[in-house]
Amino acid sequence: MYPTEEAIGLMRNAHRIAALSGAGISTEAGVPDFRGPAGLWQDPERVRKLSATGFREDPESFYSSSMNLFSTMAKAAPTMAHRLLVRLQDIGKLDAVVTQNIDGLHQKAGSSKVFEVHGTFRTGYCPKCGAEFEMEPFYRDIENGKIKVPLCKPCKVPIKPDIVLFEELLPQDAWNGAVETMEACDLLLVLGSSLMVYPAAELPSIALVNGAKLIIVNLEATAYDGAAAVVVRDKLGSFAASALAAFIQ
Repeated sequence: MYPTEEAIGLMRNAHRIAALSGAGISTEAGVPDFRGPAGLWQDPERVRKLSATGFREDPESFYSSSMNLFSTMAKAAPTMAHRLLVRLQDIGKLDAVVTQNIDGLHQKAGSSKVFEVHGTFRTGYCPKCGAEFEMEPFYRDIENGKIKVPLCKPCKVPIKPDIVLFEELLPQDAWNGAVETMEACDLLLVLGSSLMVYPAAELPSIALVNGAKLIIVNLEATAYDGAAAVVVRDKLGSFAASALAAFIQ
């Protein structure tokens, strides 16, 4: 039996599936990788600008360095893998998605319970008063040259997107939800994650300790391959197309 067929069999028999998605599910949608060999974080100057310190010291550089990425994410469309997770949700098999991505493609596809452990570019807040904002109108104004930095009008301070920057902790509510999801699932489906970025890389071990089986779909090897019930070394689109066909029948 081929690995994809084995994985589909495990998903058929599972009752509470959790998904953990990484950069690979978004790169197939055209969103750049952050940490790969050609990733965004290979540029030390960009890393500095996109750190918490960089935002505080020079918010204009933060936004000017980010707008190409934000624009790409806003225009990206969900992939076959995103749609597979929605299908598993709709037939009552998938409990929740935990994602390391900030692009909102799971929600755009129709996933209703998503824990974004690295935050999101879609919303933001005022660091002074805590007011919350939808960021899309600000991004549009930056692209059109109307503003350089979005400001909270009452406070006159730069609005910060809800992205986890270097030097920052993960959002506690999202992390707690992710841990609870791992503790409750009987099958964890890892899609396009190297499982190298901590603390998110700890999540599969939580699922395994609580008796869940593990499926890893990733082009490269991961540290968890030896603990997985099935490892599928294939493009997510190919795997998802086969799995989606199996669950539509």
